[in-house]
Amino acid sequence: MNNPTKTSMPPGPGTPGRLNQALFLLARNRLFRRWHDQYGDIYFLDIAGFGPSVVIRGAELHRKVFTAKDNVLHAGDNALGRLLGDGSIFSMDEEQHLAERRKLLPPFHGERMRSYEKLVEDEANREMDTWPLDEPFPTQKSFNMITLRIILRAVFGAEGRELSELEEIIPPMTRYGQMKVASDLLMRDYGRYSPGHRWESLTARFHEIIRVLIEKHLADPDLDERIDILALMLNSDLEQGHEIDFRATGEELMTILLAGHETTASSLAWTIERLTRHPEVLDRLTAEARTDENDYRLAVINEVLRIRPVIGGTGRSVFREDFELDGWTLPAGTRIICNIRDTNLDPEVYPEADRFNPERYLGKKPDTYSWIPFGGGMRRCIGASFAQFEMDIVLRTLLRRFDLATTSRPPEREKFKGLAYAPAEGAVAMVRKAQPKVEELRPADLVGTESGQA
Repeated sequence: MNNPTKTSMPPGPGTPGRLNQALFLLARNRLFRRWHDQYGDIYFLDIAGFGPSVVIRGAELHRKVFTAKDNVLHAGDNALGRLLGDGSIFSMDEEQHLAERRKLLPPFHGERMRSYEKLVEDEANREMDTWPLDEPFPTQKSFNMITLRIILRAVFGAEGRELSELEEIIPPMTRYGQMKVASDLLMRDYGRYSPGHRWESLTARFHEIIRVLIEKHLADPDLDERIDILALMLNSDLEQGHEIDFRATGEELMTILLAGHETTASSLAWTIERLTRHPEVLDRLTAEARTDENDYRLAVINEVLRIRPVIGGTGRSVFREDFELDGWTLPAGTRIICNIRDTNLDPEVYPEADRFNPERYLGKKPDTYSWIPFGGGMRRCIGASFAQFEMDIVLRTLLRRFDLATTSRPPEREKFKGLAYAPAEGAVAMVRKAQPKVEELRPADLVGTESGQA
């Protein structure tokens, strides 16, 4: 902990805000770590578009931020919230946020969540039926399709023409949405062929489809018995006497669909990238997958989420009154950037923090404030449990069907896609039909990139 004289802001790099904005988009992970090494666990950074900000790392600082009252620190003013609309939980604060969170949490936890197991397995098998044998291929696209179909069926409860169209338009919506989050200026509507116009057109069509699906749900005499996520949302509003807001419901569904599939797919891709470079872990995981156990698989998932978090940071804004943090008094309006990446890689918490070692979590739950791939506090990702559940079932399905080849190629670099960090080459892998028992496979000459990570 720093021991400064109480002032408004900690020290930090004096680079101009416009330059910091570009650096934030292009090389934030490398620079954040360098500046932490230079200035400590909290430093000041002026970022154009963000305003005065502090960047923090470490469990203790995150505990203070994540446990702050929701009328002291806000999180609703952010690029993703502005993209998705006022009906998105990302745009909400205080009582409105808590009410929306209470409405959305149930289907993503407990027995309701576990009721989706067959759905997850079916969609994994459906996509894996298309996988080539004995030749390298990028797995990321397949995982994107698996997780998209899972969330579509979980949200709407069935398949049909509208879901088929959503399956077609959500990938480009995700792509353009990521571009808009990265640079709102470049994504303005500059005419028919501009990416900004394409985003607006896709969004308009999305809301048209959602209106049709909502109307079909409302016309269903058995609506109160349905367990799909849209039905649960509508029933919650109706039970409280709220009029159905088609636009706001569509914006919340857009949040679930866009943010809820690509992040999980990227985490699955990183899991494959790590496993193919750690044969001893892969062998043990494969053997376990062909039993009814999953302790080691959950440990692997937790370690992947620690060492390759797909979301590098989250944030809060100091609201109304000053906020005390690490001896500094941050004035109202200050942004607090929570550095997920470097907190997950803190060498004081994790010996050999850059080494992939699932044993860290075998029989041990991750710490609330030093393992934060889903953020924390009352803003923790509502789909965190569902994402881990999905990863568990998809990995089990994969390793029961296939033997996954290892590789001696260097680790894949990261690629930032506007929302999530993913393997730059798409998590290239090679599979063959599962043999009766695990055996060592010849390392595949997989396509790789120059090593940036171990």
